[in-house]
Amino acid sequence: MWRYFLPTRIFSGSGVLKSNQTVFKENGTKALVVTGRSSARLSGALDDAIEILKNLDVPYALFDEVEENPSFATVEKGGRIMEENDCDFVVAIGGGSPLDAAKAISALNKNREITCDDLYRGDSLVAFPIIAIPTTSGTGSEVTPYSILTDGNGIKKGFGMPSAFPIVSFLDAGYTLTMSREVTLATALDALSHSLEGEIVNNGYNPLVKMLSVESTGIIYRVLPRLIDRERDFALREKMQYAAMLAGMVIAHTGTTAVHAAGYPLSSFKGVKHGIANAVTMIKVFERIAQADPERIARAIEPFKDLGSSKTSSIASGSRKWRLFSPRRRYRDGRNCRRRPLTIRKLLEISIETFT
Repeated sequence: MWRYFLPTRIFSGSGVLKSNQTVFKENGTKALVVTGRSSARLSGALDDAIEILKNLDVPYALFDEVEENPSFATVEKGGRIMEENDCDFVVAIGGGSPLDAAKAISALNKNREITCDDLYRGDSLVAFPIIAIPTTSGTGSEVTPYSILTDGNGIKKGFGMPSAFPIVSFLDAGYTLTMSREVTLATALDALSHSLEGEIVNNGYNPLVKMLSVESTGIIYRVLPRLIDRERDFALREKMQYAAMLAGMVIAHTGTTAVHAAGYPLSSFKGVKHGIANAVTMIKVFERIAQADPERIARAIEPFKDLGSSKTSSIASGSRKWRLFSPRRRYRDGRNCRRRPLTIRKLLEISIETFT
């Protein structure tokens, strides 16, 4: 027996926000707009959302102080602003941090007798409606019931419950065009980690999850090497956004593995971006799993050839590495020529070297 549950309505495409703006009015009477400190503005998503709220005569309050790896203190401050302004729905704009913070803020304000610590009791709490507008392509938070926060001791903690699913998510790849190369890489590796880890947990048991994982991993395998050299390519950005969403759907049903657990301290205490932290730990964790069940890993990582040998090393530098290891090459006459097979280790090595 298997199950599939995704209560989020998804609208995707260029200009999708303005084309479906009445959705904002369907979910409440006053919005708390939750963002980070810069990406929502730089992407243009914040301006578009505020323009829509004004056009619809929907009042709003703005909380734009969410940091990377949002803290309990930040969530509690956002909660106070939501309560003081009597907001009854949340518009979350940004990467995973603002979206995760918005989920916690929403739950805290619907259940005003609780604290952030109470979110981890395992109770299924109610929450105010959440509208998600992602500006990165990695966390998949726009389609998951999870929120990852950092407590007062710097420890990352995650909670999940059905009410934390965004009620609506708007995906416009145009909002991801302002991502830097480093953020593009880190978030893409986070999406890849979700897709692979989710299927390792699933192991083919849920056929829909398997289908989503195969599609997501295949897109990242084909698109990421090209996207690094073509950061302003809208079509590639759209594909990566789609892959990240699919990977989010995967982990919404499976959770993740020790890769994420091992990577959290690197993010919390060393400031390593979450996707890169996953990349650092991924191979070792997968190799340990493969010792007990090699077929499980082989099935989960398709279309990657294999995990890759630790004896291989990079033989090119800079962006040429990405061209060298792209899945295939197309000649002017349209014929395809296979390149060297891309392994997960090689993809991660090149990604990490880009940061160093």
